[in-house]
Amino acid sequence: MAAKRFFILLALVAFQRAYSAPVSFKWCVTSSERAKCQDFIKYVNEIALNKSLDVSASCVEGSSYDDCAAKIKDNKADLVTLDGGHVYAAGKNNSLVPIVAEQYGNLKYGVKHYAVAVVKKSNTGFNLKSLKGKNSCHSGARTVEGWNVPIGYMLREKIIAPVRCDTEFHDFYSVANFFEWSCVPGLMSYEIASEEVSDKLCGLCTISLDVCSASSSGNAFTGNDGALECMAAGQGDVAFVKHTTLHEAADKNPKWNVSDYQHYQYLCKDGTREEIGQHENCFLGFDPAHAVVTRKNNKDIDDIVTILTAMGRIYGPNQTDWTKFQLFNSTKYKGTNLMFKDSSTALVSIPKDNRTYQGYLGDDYIKDTEALKTCETSTTKRPTFISFTTITPHARMPSNGSSFSNAYYLINLFIFLFFKDL
Repeated sequence: MAAKRFFILLALVAFQRAYSAPVSFKWCVTSSERAKCQDFIKYVNEIALNKSLDVSASCVEGSSYDDCAAKIKDNKADLVTLDGGHVYAAGKNNSLVPIVAEQYGNLKYGVKHYAVAVVKKSNTGFNLKSLKGKNSCHSGARTVEGWNVPIGYMLREKIIAPVRCDTEFHDFYSVANFFEWSCVPGLMSYEIASEEVSDKLCGLCTISLDVCSASSSGNAFTGNDGALECMAAGQGDVAFVKHTTLHEAADKNPKWNVSDYQHYQYLCKDGTREEIGQHENCFLGFDPAHAVVTRKNNKDIDDIVTILTAMGRIYGPNQTDWTKFQLFNSTKYKGTNLMFKDSSTALVSIPKDNRTYQGYLGDDYIKDTEALKTCETSTTKRPTFISFTTITPHARMPSNGSSFSNAYYLINLFIFLFFKDL
């Protein structure tokens, strides 16, 4: 009797497997990722076969990552890898959930980079809470480590007073009102209505304002390396960068070496300073690891996680034959970071309790992100800092920028000197 029941159960399992729908594995990619995705799908099928899973795998093209998120919500795709900002948007706007995260070397789960504030050890007399009136260097406008995390944190902690609640660019106005001068590469890609704010946020970048244009790659003081150089050259008092910047600068530029580290420190949230290398004890926030997202009600999540973690294990760093498929290498496809970051070392399952955008990104990241977009109208006033009598000339301001900009500063100087004693 027991044997009969066993064979009936076995038959039912076989019947269910034969007629159950295959695991849906439609991966959404941009056009540059299509070739790699097609190879990726071949090895997904091999992994699925080894795991006794029936998979229907294919690539779906989206015009952007936001478009991919919308396609997943509408069941036109199932999966895509997103950075922290897009994970936030996909979760908030499309109810998508992160299920697998990239891992980078020995970094903690869910962390890509720590965002830090670097200063010269010799530049004393201030801390993170007393930066008002100082000069700042940023890796870029609304980059995670150079803007979103540090500025978001300082806005929500009221270190920086929010202003101009009537514009989506209030974070730019607030920073211009807080620091004396700044270098914010890429600022000009945002259509800020104020010439004065743009000039203040671009004043330290270089001898011209080109570095602040949308196509600023290659100009002085761009990116994390540029922000560090801006501060090291004495233009800025603080550089907002990722925690690996000093080490990467030493690898890329002969004039930087290990001994330089002893001349710099981090500014910590509690108002203290820490030595370089102590980023896990002294950081402003972090850039979340990229994560694979899908629909919350996707019945295949567990099987997808099984396949992806196996892909990372078999075709990740353990796959050293460059002539074969490598999950974290995009060189063969004439690109970088296609589908996954090339710096990834593994794909790890996100714990079920953290499979929401809030649970994965964490409260601080959410608060920093929202602080950039919200403004407390009940406690803030329209700014009065942009006036001819409050913006004074600065020795490091660009001297050969546009003719309009030069004329503006000459007029500004004349009016300031004429009226200052009245």
